[in-house]
Amino acid sequence: MDGKRRKIISVTSGKGGVGKSSVVSNMAYLLGKMNEITYIVDADLALGNIDIMFGIVPKYNIKDFLEGKRDLYEIISSGPNGIKIIPATTGAYELSNLSDHEKNALFWAIKSIGDYDFLIIDTQAGLSSNVIYFNSICEEVFLILTPDPASLADSYAVIKVINRKTGRKNFNIIVNMVNDESEALKVYSKLLTVTDRFLNVYLDFYGYIPMDKNVALATKRQRLWTEHYPDSPATSALEKICLRLLRS
Repeated sequence: MDGKRRKIISVTSGKGGVGKSSVVSNMAYLLGKMNEITYIVDADLALGNIDIMFGIVPKYNIKDFLEGKRDLYEIISSGPNGIKIIPATTGAYELSNLSDHEKNALFWAIKSIGDYDFLIIDTQAGLSSNVIYFNSICEEVFLILTPDPASLADSYAVIKVINRKTGRKNFNIIVNMVNDESEALKVYSKLLTVTDRFLNVYLDFYGYIPMDKNVALATKRQRLWTEHYPDSPATSALEKICLRLLRS
């Protein structure tokens, strides 16, 4: 054993528009800055956007790998702080629900990567078979939600389905786009009230990210807010989440 952490985590959400891919990209940036070897797998296979977050144009992507045209290492793109990105494609709707053979090929390819501390799988939003699959192969699941009632309802649905389909009981909760920690804890408590009543799961409040104008500014410019606004409230909040992840 070389002492490497080699932790595979997924980041998922019940609905789109909660900032999931933005959190993933910026989390990877901060982990890289902390000298952690970090990979991102863009697992929104038909509508990937991690490459857009980093402002890169990959030569190859997961579709090339699944079609047998390239091996996994040929499709990996490089980002800042040594981040490695396994990009998805856009508009390939046949990849929205992978076959068992494709899932197996991707699983073993991911498992073959040896040189990482963190491998972050950015799932698509919702409850496709791909989402359930990618959440099933990770050590930890992070669920991103916002104060929006629809986000809360959809987050409960995701927890319920993943729990029943995979047996997973532990979920890490990150509340995004809140005014402060007090609001984040209220959102978490609402979700906890429902899951405690109807499901046998454990929700861990992992942290929150406040509303921050710098996030919108950076995203609009295809820039990472943690890189371009290192002293912003959102960056400080995500740093706390990453430091906790390092200690876990």
